[in-house]
Amino acid sequence: MTSRFCARLFPLLLACCVLGAPALAQEDFRAVLADRAGIFPGAEFKKVFRFPKATVVIFETGEPPAAISAFYKTDMTARGWKVEVDDVSEAASYLLLTKNGRRCIVEAQRGLPGRTGFSVSL
Repeated sequence: MTSRFCARLFPLLLACCVLGAPALAQEDFRAVLADRAGIFPGAEFKKVFRFPKATVVIFETGEPPAAISAFYKTDMTARGWKVEVDDVSEAASYLLLTKNGRRCIVEAQRGLPGRTGFSVSL
């Protein structure tokens, strides 16, 4: 290959990597949730944080915290999880569920006007 060809190919490969990264991240969060938790309808994926004993998936939506808590309470109990704590207010919600010695925590909080950030921790 000539250096001129490589010089043209490199920006194309770089663009593919950059544009492909969000798609890989999308698949990553779906793999984390797998069959253990649903995805709130219309939620915008933001980030995955991995810890030694848990993985946290961060989302954002225009819905209030109560709607997020209600969705996950229904979704998770249908998957066999037991609700331990269900604390909901207008500004925030906290849902703690357990199953087979594992914990799932769903936290949501109003942030910018009309936006709610929430996390699902498994």
